[in-house]
Amino acid sequence: MERMNESSENYLESILILEQRNPSVRMSDIAAMLHVSKPSVNKAMGVLKDAGYIHQEVYGTIHLTESGRHYAQKVYSRHVLFKRFLMEVLEIDEQTAEEDACHMEHCVSDATMDKLRIFLTEALERSDQKQK
Repeated sequence: MERMNESSENYLESILILEQRNPSVRMSDIAAMLHVSKPSVNKAMGVLKDAGYIHQEVYGTIHLTESGRHYAQKVYSRHVLFKRFLMEVLEIDEQTAEEDACHMEHCVSDATMDKLRIFLTEALERSDQKQK
């Protein structure tokens, strides 16, 4: 899967999160979530649609395709892992961890993510054992 730019990944991730709340995702929902204009969302949806990541009804709802959902879930899982690492291992406050995770999720290789996932799992298991 070819990597997209950070902006496109953020749009996909936002659609995924919004779909979990309400299956009818509209451009105005995405604009509000990302604090961008509706024309910016419209342009991004065109790019995502051309890439095959979304279906968009004319002036209607936006849905992730199977490949769009897979890509969005990958980006979102990176975000969750980074935020958890920052908060639980490095003891960064939640707001800073959220902001940093949002940037970090876009620029790290799959190999590094795999190693981080293993490290975090082992570190948290050791921490749990010490607390018992």
